Amino acid sequence: MNTIPKFKTGLRAAAAWGLIIGCLALPGTVLGQDKKEPSPLVAAVPLKLTGFSQFLYTAWDKGVDSFSARRVRFSLSGELFKNVNYKIQVDAVKSPLILDALVEFKLSSEVGLRVGQFKVPFSTENLTSSADLATINRSQPEEKLAPGRDTKMNGRDIGAALFGKWSVLEYTLGVFNGSGIDIKDNNSQKDVGGRVVVRPVEFLALGAAFYRGRTSIATGSPAYDRDRTGLELAVLHGPFSLKGEYIFAKDDKLERSGWYIQGGWFLKPKKLQAVLKLDSYDKDRKTTDNRTNLSTVGLNWFLTAKSKLQVNYELYKLEGGKTDNSAFLVQLQAGF
Repeated sequence: MNTIPKFKTGLRAAAAWGLIIGCLALPGTVLGQDKKEPSPLVAAVPLKLTGFSQFLYTAWDKGVDSFSARRVRFSLSGELFKNVNYKIQVDAVKSPLILDALVEFKLSSEVGLRVGQFKVPFSTENLTSSADLATINRSQPEEKLAPGRDTKMNGRDIGAALFGKWSVLEYTLGVFNGSGIDIKDNNSQKDVGGRVVVRPVEFLALGAAFYRGRTSIATGSPAYDRDRTGLELAVLHGPFSLKGEYIFAKDDKLERSGWYIQGGWFLKPKKLQAVLKLDSYDKDRKTTDNRTNLSTVGLNWFLTAKSKLQVNYELYKLEGGKTDNSAFLVQLQAGF
């Protein structure tokens, strides 16, 4: 029987803060009949509630076929004061329950500060919402190597980050516990991560990211290096899209790497999209015959801008070319 996780005081306070903000942001006609000019410090931007649910069916060649309620997420965001934004996101079928709990201070277009629990700035696929993925599953390198996903924490951690944009350059630089969602650091050193994206032309994005950290198997045990380096490319031109990434990881003496390339084409504008994705994951670069290659073919039928039906076929092959497994997946997403 599942139990409700006991969240630490910081995140409980963040959730309570969001509810308080919601009450404060109600229109004056609800709180009272006096028509007064709003304070210049208080934002007039209303609260924004969004959400989506995903229901998945998976049929394995080798494995158990199953239906699942994969995600049920709700996000509340808004402006606390002028240039001070907040976001709280929860998932009703996941544990931990709270995914995001953050506040952003936008000092200017060039410099902003993000504090709380949020996604680690690494990899475009990691930073892409599950609701916006062109394939049902993320690539193997993302799930195995991207900071916050390699620890089964949905790509998130607790920390603070500077972010901003200068001309064609966007950047994020942050410091994190390195332990994941709602978990205190297990060593005295903090992890550092950052990402830079350059858009020389409107349809092209080139990016690079790094993550340097220390982790321990348990509190008090010896810490070892946990480093990541990533490169990324994205081309979005009309109905056509092309994305690719490479990730190199080093955990103590173990070196791993992986890459993916994904192409998409809207057969019918904003309605029907065909997708082809190839990815490869090497779980130990110093040994041979341990690479897994995954090919994904899919169709996305958009019912609305945020609701869609996805159909994927996945084929897993070992380094020598032998088929390891295959799966047929159907996912219905309802969003608002």
